Amino acid sequence: KQAVAAGVELRARTRASKFERTSDGDLLTLTDGSKVAGKVVIDASGAGSRLPEQAGLQTPDWAQILPGLQYELVDMKEQSDLVELFFGAKRAPGFFAWSIPTGKNSARVGLASKKGNVKKFLDDLVKEQWPKATIDATKSGSVLVAGPISRCWSPGFIVVGDAAGQVKQTTGGGIVIGGYCGKLAGIAAASAAAHSGVESEGFLRNYDTQWREKFSSDLRKMGLARKLFAGLSDETLDRLFSVLRDNVSEIEAEGDMDFQGKIITRMLKKRKVATLLPRVATDAIKAIFS
Repeated sequence: KQAVAAGVELRARTRASKFERTSDGDLLTLTDGSKVAGKVVIDASGAGSRLPEQAGLQTPDWAQILPGLQYELVDMKEQSDLVELFFGAKRAPGFFAWSIPTGKNSARVGLASKKGNVKKFLDDLVKEQWPKATIDATKSGSVLVAGPISRCWSPGFIVVGDAAGQVKQTTGGGIVIGGYCGKLAGIAAASAAAHSGVESEGFLRNYDTQWREKFSSDLRKMGLARKLFAGLSDETLDRLFSVLRDNVSEIEAEGDMDFQGKIITRMLKKRKVATLLPRVATDAIKAIFS
């Protein structure tokens, strides 16, 4: 509302389908066929965007988009106020399922999976855990677990959020990261639009530097954890969680949902975790050839 009040033109139900550089400047083609010119374009169109390629940039590995499904359940048994996670090849291969309480007798229950039928996995979970619950609403989507692209700007163009792979590979979440990067992108774009040439490009380059200084270390470690976790057998998962259970107090005290790198590093240094690494390596090799 503030943006519109300040003169921004908002076009609802419209996506940008093409970015092109012309002799008259950069142009965006919208899905309604119209074209929009701009000094700086911010691509925040989400997973699967092809605009970065058209601007001369890489895209995240879209093969790392996992299909997901979520139910809004009501008429459930009384829920605690804790989020529950479910792991395993029979639950959600390569990822996990979740139950997020939304009320005393309701929750959002969903999962994403590297392979298999997500609806069958979710139906089986609901039948087992909450057989008397009623599905009030269904939402399908995707979870991106690829890492960030190597460069998030080109002249007159910035990419941010899922389109840039600015997400936590361990969970697919990106609200905090995307919000922070979005603010940086807005500041950079406004500054770049007010200048030209090398000076303008400097603001866009600085955006890329700033967000990486804030998040790249954690994202790199989350990417490592994701690669290790995705191929684990159920037996290895059981052993890993047994070890982590002994360190719950430390995880609660030192862990951070949005900056997971520190606690990942600390847990990997634990002697009992280190003893599992041969099993992790074996599982990873099996996963490659399965």
